[in-house]
Amino acid sequence: MKYPLRKHIPSGPDNFLSVLEGIEGGFAIFTGIVAGLSFQISDRRLLIITGLIGIIASAFNSSAVRYSTQHYLDELDGHEKRNKTKYYLLPAIVEFIAYVLVAGVAILPLLLIDSLPLAVITCSAITVGVLFVAGYYKGWLLRMNPLRDALELSLLGAMIILLGAGAGYGLALL
Repeated sequence: MKYPLRKHIPSGPDNFLSVLEGIEGGFAIFTGIVAGLSFQISDRRLLIITGLIGIIASAFNSSAVRYSTQHYLDELDGHEKRNKTKYYLLPAIVEFIAYVLVAGVAILPLLLIDSLPLAVITCSAITVGVLFVAGYYKGWLLRMNPLRDALELSLLGAMIILLGAGAGYGLALL
């Protein structure tokens, strides 16, 4: 996929976008899953395992969508790349790895903080903070509006977390 570049993008725009989506998805989705499950599951080990299973499945799904979308768009416009590994598979793998790595960071409060509610709140705060920094970096790198991008990305992440928490809370009432 071709993107109008305003500045040199490390590792190319496709891989950069894959990393950003992996960071957003890995942090926000994992934290949303854990926040929601914390209303149902009091066993910390089970909560962590269930959250990790959710993030691995989500990471694979997102990577598969990345691969197929880029490939299908190039097929539709008649510009299918010869090197499918470089242009389709590599960005999908990068996104999967970013998802899983950031989930490893997001899980730290659950491993280090004794109080489960405090661990979930800390995990949520770290997630929103990292998304803010990632959004700011993206805006700065593309010479756009770094603060707007930071607020946008962190707000979207916070909404994913709140949706997960709200779903878990609502289902706990049933």
